[in-house]
Amino acid sequence: MSRAAAPVRPDDRTGSPGPDREWLWVLFSSLRLQTRLMRGSPFALLLGVVQPVVLLAVTVGANDQLTTEATTRFTVGVVMMAFWGATIWTAGGILQFEVHAGTLRANVTSTRSPQVILLGKCLGASLYTLPMIVVTTIVTVLLLGAPLRAERPGLLLLGLLLVAVSGTGLGMLLSCLFLLTRHGNHWSSALMYPIYILGGFMIPIDLLPEGVRWISTVVSLRWATDFLTAAAAGRFAAGSLAVMVALTVGYFVLGWYALRQIIRRAKREALLDRR
Repeated sequence: MSRAAAPVRPDDRTGSPGPDREWLWVLFSSLRLQTRLMRGSPFALLLGVVQPVVLLAVTVGANDQLTTEATTRFTVGVVMMAFWGATIWTAGGILQFEVHAGTLRANVTSTRSPQVILLGKCLGASLYTLPMIVVTTIVTVLLLGAPLRAERPGLLLLGLLLVAVSGTGLGMLLSCLFLLTRHGNHWSSALMYPIYILGGFMIPIDLLPEGVRWISTVVSLRWATDFLTAAAAGRFAAGSLAVMVALTVGYFVLGWYALRQIIRRAKREALLDRR
């Protein structure tokens, strides 16, 4: 009696991974799609190249009397400012882009997890823009001939990796909030420039009015600025690192919850945005 043929698994026929690894495949596919969408985008070049060059020219390039510590602080602040703007307009605008492209409905109603899809796209946006900003910043500072410190390169690399992760969580949260509100584009503009001033990137917190100092405490990139600046000077700012990680976890939790609310509203009202 011949042996029965072994059953063919669904993943054997389609080439996609099995259920235990499917979320990794969805994550990577979403990440790759987002980076392809951003590749060669004039907007991404504006945020990742032109913006940091201009900010450095205004801060570091306009003052040749800066100390090494001040130059390092300004340089780190420029990276965080540029990444904040890039996160708002790239990762933060992902769901709005999905609405305009007509693909959001398919993403939230498919068998794939919409949370993993959004996570992958926001991670792709962060990994695309942050290295561009960092490289542009380093090259510009070297061309300006400004002195820099990098006493703990290992800590600097760790901090930048955490910045990418934090930007991913922040992008997920902002992307959902911009979709849940009626005027997402206006909120994008409203959040960008005020945080440049109030976020603690360039202006020391103690120089800000007391009534607005609390704003920077909920921005993880403010704590990343403190951590990276300390690492460049050879110090390990454990407190700043802990707050940054805690805020990043909070961004992910809130973003995950906000996307669930979007999906529930879509099922209940057959409505994906409030336009």
